[in-house]
Amino acid sequence: MKERQRMPPHVRRQQIIDTAVQLFYTIGYEGASLRDLARNVGINKATIYHYFDSKEEILFHILDLVGQSLLGGLIEANKSSDDPMKRLEAMVRFQLGYMEGNLERIRVLVEEQKSLGPELAKKTKIVQGEILKLYENVLEECMAKGQIRKLHKATAAFSIIGQINWLYHWYRPDGELSIGQLVDEVTSILLYGLCEKT
Repeated sequence: MKERQRMPPHVRRQQIIDTAVQLFYTIGYEGASLRDLARNVGINKATIYHYFDSKEEILFHILDLVGQSLLGGLIEANKSSDDPMKRLEAMVRFQLGYMEGNLERIRVLVEEQKSLGPELAKKTKIVQGEILKLYENVLEECMAKGQIRKLHKATAAFSIIGQINWLYHWYRPDGELSIGQLVDEVTSILLYGLCEKT
């Protein structure tokens, strides 16, 4: 196979990751081979091994990059106010807004976590645990201030994260709602429920 023009290693590495996201999104991790990936990138299969040891390592890097991006954004959102309810809303809005331009990555994160072996899965779960803890802590502060009713904080945190992560199944950027409208609607439902305020 004739390879494309040689490019800096970090650029080629990112190209492999980005192409793998599209491939795993389209046909799934199990359905994609390194041969498919190499063909889509325009390189020889052997070249991939200069950057990654295995297909599993590529998947791990995708999940880790998404997890770290989410964690970093949530940490910043959690610094946005002294009011815990405003911080909670900022966190939810950030995580919802992250879907814009990242639907494929979110799907790979949610659906292909199971494809990692125990050692790499454990590493990704560290970041996921930190995200959960951020939500638990801010929910606990909201409860302490009487801003929300008393809840089992882990259940509440998992519910928020789970509902946000599930949106990739049905949200379409070219649909009825813009990403901004979606963020407003879902934030309102997550934080204030479905009932009219009385």
